[in-house]
Amino acid sequence: MLEFYVSQSILHNWSDDKCVQILRNCRESITKRNGKVIIVDIIVNPGGDDVFDETRINMDMMMLACFDGGKERTVVEWKRILEEAGFPYYNVIKIPTFVSIIEAYME
Repeated sequence: MLEFYVSQSILHNWSDDKCVQILRNCRESITKRNGKVIIVDIIVNPGGDDVFDETRINMDMMMLACFDGGKERTVVEWKRILEEAGFPYYNVIKIPTFVSIIEAYME
């Protein structure tokens, strides 16, 4: 059986360091090697041209204004955070909305 944890629109409230800490705690609580953390959050695509890019940028501005260190992140920024937290593998699933799904796992 697969063990997983889900985070929806939580990590964008926190700085990179806090996100790493939160994800490390999730990784440490996974008891099975095939466990996953599922993150549902915005992924900013600089220079993107899809219908939701303006919404993503507006959300980024709101995170910067409302939270100390909060922001929307690019795929590269997510990769760095996940790797620092101990998740060397990840999969980004784009869905037809302004958020994406990120599966983070260890093997």
